[in-house]
Amino acid sequence: MKKERLHTAINDAERSLHRLAKLMPGLTARHSLSEVLSHIHHVMDARLSWIMLENEETCQLEVLGDPDNANGGAQRLLDLLRQQQVHWRVKCWHKDVGKLLYCDDNFLSRELECGVLCRITPLQDTSQAFLFLAFDQSLFAPAVLRSVALIIADKLRDYITELISRERTALELQNIVNQYRILFDRAPVLMNSFDKNNRCILWNGECERVFGWTLEEINQSADPLALFYPEPEVRRRVRESVNVSPSLEMNEWYPCRRDGTILATLWSNIMLPDGEILNIGVDITERKRAEHLLELKATTDALTSCYNRLAILERLQHSVEKCEEEQHDTHFVLVMIDLDHFKQINDCWGHHIGDEALIYFCERIRSQCDEPPIFGRLGGEEFLLLLPVADPQHAIAFTDKLRAQLQHQPFCMGDVSLTLSFSAGVIAVCQNNHEAVVLLKLVDNALYEAKRTGRGKTMVASLPSL
Repeated sequence: MKKERLHTAINDAERSLHRLAKLMPGLTARHSLSEVLSHIHHVMDARLSWIMLENEETCQLEVLGDPDNANGGAQRLLDLLRQQQVHWRVKCWHKDVGKLLYCDDNFLSRELECGVLCRITPLQDTSQAFLFLAFDQSLFAPAVLRSVALIIADKLRDYITELISRERTALELQNIVNQYRILFDRAPVLMNSFDKNNRCILWNGECERVFGWTLEEINQSADPLALFYPEPEVRRRVRESVNVSPSLEMNEWYPCRRDGTILATLWSNIMLPDGEILNIGVDITERKRAEHLLELKATTDALTSCYNRLAILERLQHSVEKCEEEQHDTHFVLVMIDLDHFKQINDCWGHHIGDEALIYFCERIRSQCDEPPIFGRLGGEEFLLLLPVADPQHAIAFTDKLRAQLQHQPFCMGDVSLTLSFSAGVIAVCQNNHEAVVLLKLVDNALYEAKRTGRGKTMVASLPSL
């Protein structure tokens, strides 16, 4: 009898070592939890196997041998042991283990004979793991099965610890990726990237909102950049700034929206680790519009919409500075205009009619010019006009034509009909050898002479010899 038990023990030990030798190489970190369980299940020739990982938030269960009610049997067994409130590391059942797991009407309650459950400890934080193996016949002597289970559990402890750490790291990385994805998609800045083949590979929500195209719609175009920059030369420079010479400096570009609106944008470029270029931009269209309105308010006469006094004097100074004798396209004639008897209009009809008359007069000046004229209101009913002609006679012809138009088209408002008249002084500027203040004094003297000698005429001033 003793010899038989000794022979059985020797055979169990030999078989267990053989199975452990086949088992250990498969319990490595490069395998998933389901692959590890499958390896254990087949090497140990188990009828039912499961591994459970638990923490405060989740429970992961991998099962082989019970596709229908796996979680129920595992939880039933663990709840039973927890009710006993006894510390344990390994539990062995020599017979009828199926009845602990399942109700009588489940076929596994009859088929499962012996089983072993190991608590895999210690693990990180509040995590814990369990390995359960059940067989339809006795595999080893109880002591040998217990020892084999403990060896497997010790090996699995390192594997599961690394698995948990790897999963936690992956989860943290995924959270970081999700945060950056949310940041990328919701950031109130334009972010996109085009590869070397000019295909758009990144296109955030702000780009879609501002430009009106989705990423898929953009890449349906043979050349996506052509959607935003129809002019080939502009498109070439944009592409060069991205693919050839990316820079962190901000560059101003004017792309098209889907509806054809031209936007004002600022862009900089960042080189990504993979060599692609990330374009980061802001839409400054509204800011540009606001700046333009402020500039208009600062330079425009609120009543007549021509230049105000400061702005027209600055334009005069600029024109004088760039005027060169040998460059005829820089020559100009300065015209100073003053409406005749304008005070009488205000006194007889009121300032409202006077204001409307000034607006009408400025409209008539604009109608005489092929291009937007450079003229401004010096104050009251006095105006300054810069004509791009070199001959004072051309300026006289301009004022004569303007007078004729005012004669044929009187200013009318309600019951009021007024034929506006004006006096003017002109001076030709063909070289920047006189200061603007001198030119203004000379043309003002010519205007005064026109008024003194009967009004409704234009007088020419001459430049003094140097």
